[in-house]
Amino acid sequence: MELVPPTFTSCVSTLRLMGLIGLSALAEVNAAPLPSSFGVWDRGEAMDPKVYPFVRGTACDAPWDSVEKKPGVYDWSTMDQAIERAYRDKISLYFGFEAGPSTPTWVYEKGVPRVLTNDQRHAAKFPVYPYYLSPEYKTYYHRFLTAVAKHIASYPQEKRERIAFIQVKTGCTGDECPYKGEAVDPRYSLSPGDKAWKQFRLETFALYSQLFGQESELKISLLLNGVAPDAEEGSRKDHVEEWNWATTHLTAGFGIKNGALSRGHHLSGERSATSDFLHYLVAPKGLTLFRRSEMDQSWTRPFFQLNVPLNFYWGAMNALNSGQSVWDITKVAIRVSKEQGFDYSFYFFNKYAGQIHPATATDAFCALHQGLDAADTVAYPEATFGQASQRNVERMEKIRAAYAKYGAANDDKQALSYGQVQQRGDQSGFNDVGWDIWPGNYSRLLDQIDPDATSIPLWRVGGPITPRSPIYSRFARGFEHTSGKDAMYFKLHDGLSQDAKPKVMSITVVWYDGQPGSTWKLDYDAGTPTMKTAVTVTGKGDKQWHHETVTLRDAVFRHGGTRGADLALVNTDATDDIFSLIEVHRGEPQQPALRPPTDYRIDSGYGKGTKYGPDGKAQKKTDKKK
Repeated sequence: MELVPPTFTSCVSTLRLMGLIGLSALAEVNAAPLPSSFGVWDRGEAMDPKVYPFVRGTACDAPWDSVEKKPGVYDWSTMDQAIERAYRDKISLYFGFEAGPSTPTWVYEKGVPRVLTNDQRHAAKFPVYPYYLSPEYKTYYHRFLTAVAKHIASYPQEKRERIAFIQVKTGCTGDECPYKGEAVDPRYSLSPGDKAWKQFRLETFALYSQLFGQESELKISLLLNGVAPDAEEGSRKDHVEEWNWATTHLTAGFGIKNGALSRGHHLSGERSATSDFLHYLVAPKGLTLFRRSEMDQSWTRPFFQLNVPLNFYWGAMNALNSGQSVWDITKVAIRVSKEQGFDYSFYFFNKYAGQIHPATATDAFCALHQGLDAADTVAYPEATFGQASQRNVERMEKIRAAYAKYGAANDDKQALSYGQVQQRGDQSGFNDVGWDIWPGNYSRLLDQIDPDATSIPLWRVGGPITPRSPIYSRFARGFEHTSGKDAMYFKLHDGLSQDAKPKVMSITVVWYDGQPGSTWKLDYDAGTPTMKTAVTVTGKGDKQWHHETVTLRDAVFRHGGTRGADLALVNTDATDDIFSLIEVHRGEPQQPALRPPTDYRIDSGYGKGTKYGPDGKAQKKTDKKK
C-alpha cells in the first residue's frame, strides 16, 4: 500500500503539482508495440505460455475502485503481479484503468453526483455512474491516473519494457459511452454524441498522452476506442473529432479497438471497419496504427457452434485481413482449444499478425473467399436486385440466387437483417449474403489479380457445413474451363521482393482433390520471359483437402509474370480444380509445418450454443456434456 495525501485544489493545479513526479529520470522505453508481440493474448487470466505456447501477451484491468478504495491509499498488487508475470514468462502486457461505473464510492461522498439510468440489462453490474463533468470527479480521476503513471515509472526498465500499450477508458468499460441507458435525472444527461462528452474524452486523451504517451518519459503506446475517420457510414462520423485529435497529437501512432472482427465472418459492418483503417495497419505509408479485438462468449453462441474450428479459422482470417494485431481470447476458449481442434487458428494468427511492413515481412497469405455484400449497389444494381437496405431480405435472396450454382446459400434468412451484435448472439446458420460484409479474399501482403475475371467463387465445398466439415470447405475459388477461367494470378505487395536476384521462397497451396486424374500446375516469376513451372499436381479424387508445398530457389517475384503476377495456379486440362489458401514464406519451409488437426473432440455441451435472452443476456444452457 502507498499513502498519498489527498490535499489539492483543482485538476489543473493537481497536474501541475504532481505532474509527472518521478518520471523525468526515465530513459525511453518503447515508442510502439513491437510486431513480435502481436498475436493471441489471454484476457488477464494468467494462462501459462508453457502450456499454451500461442499466448503472446496478457491484459491487466486495474479498475479505479479496486486500486484506490480509500482516498489517496493505493493498492498496486494487481498491477505488480501482472508485470511480474509478464516479465517472468517473457510475454507482453497491456493495462486498462477503468473508471465510470468502477468509480470508488468515496468519490460520491466528496460531492460527485451519482447517476442512475433506465438501463435494466446492466443494472446489477453497473448500478451507478459518476457525473463525468463534475469538477470534483475530474480532480479525483486525474489524481488517480497521475498516481498510476508514477507507480509505473517505479518499475525497473526491463519490466516496463513488457508493457506494450495502455487502453484508454474514458467511460463505461471500454465501450466509450458515458452510461448504459439514459440518465434518470435529466441534469446529468450525456450521450456519446454530445459536445460536452466529446470534450471530456479529449481532455482525458490529453491527460493519458501527457502521463503515459509519447510526450511523457514513459512513452507507452495508447489504444483508443471510439475514434474513426470521416467515412461514408453516417454513424461512424460521431467519432471524427476524436480521430482528428488522435492523428494530430499521437503522431507516433496509436492503437484502435474493434471487437467484432475476430468474432466471426460475414458480420454486418465489417467492410467499413476494415476499409476505414487498413491502410494505416498493413503496409502503412506514414501514420501507423495497431488494432486490438477480443473473443468474448460469441464462440459459445449458436452460429459459432455450427463448426467451432471452422468459425475460429475464418474469424482469424477476417481479423488478419482487417489488419488486426492483438486477439484477446477468453480462458475457457484457450483451455479447450487444442482438444476441440481450433488452436491451429491461434498459431495461424500469430504467424501473420506481425507481418506489417513488406520489406521486413517473412510471410504472406491469400485465403480465397467471396462475400456477397448487399450494400454494394455497383456489384448488385438496385434495378436488378431491388432497393439496397439492410431490411430488404428479398434483395439479399436475389443476390444469393445469382450464385446458387456455386454453392451460395442463406441458411438463416431472418438473421440477414440483424446487426452484428444480434448476429453473434442469435444467428443459427451460415449466410453467404450480408450487409456491409467483406466482399473479396482475406489476405495479408498477397493479392489475387482480377479474381472474378479469372476464377469463380465457391461456397460449402463438399456439401452442407456440418460440425466436422474441414475448415477450408467454407469458402474457395476454382477454375471454370467452360468460361475460359483456367488460371489464377497472385502478386506480393511491393517491397516484399526488393530486387531481381534469385531468392529462396517456399509456397504452400491448399487445394481440394475432387476429380481423379485432374491436373493443375504452379507457375512463378523467375525473372525469365515466361513464367517457370514449380510443380504439376495430379488429383486422385479422394474428396479431401491437401497441402502442396514447394521450395523455389530462383524466385524473383518482381511482378514479371502473366498479368504482372508473381505466382499463378494454372489448369492443365478440361477439369476444374478448387483452391482455398496460398501461403508464401521467405526461405526454406518452416518445420514442423503448421497444419490444422484432423482428430478433435466436439463438445456436445456447447453443440447447440446459447442464444441471447429477451433482456440481451445469454439464456442458460440445458444441454449437458456427454
